[in-house]
Amino acid sequence: MMPDVPLAEHKEMDARADLADEFFAITSAEVRPFVSDEANWYDFDYEDSDRLIEVVKIHYGVILDETLLRMPFWRLLDYLNTRRGAQR
Repeated sequence: MMPDVPLAEHKEMDARADLADEFFAITSAEVRPFVSDEANWYDFDYEDSDRLIEVVKIHYGVILDETLLRMPFWRLLDYLNTRRGAQR
């Protein structure tokens, strides 16, 4: 990114850097994308949806659907964190 290009708000994502790092690690992201507070999974999806759903189910014990993937990504991270293991 060019230094003089303003970025969208990202304070919610900054507050969840550890959760985001965990998510990107388990989903095998080659490069951690910049994610603004308004972004959802579909704004940067780099993984086949079926594989993503399976990986998240195994790691977090949470079953994803399209509605969850459309929420702001920082909210999805909170959702996964608070529900990990609950749906097994």
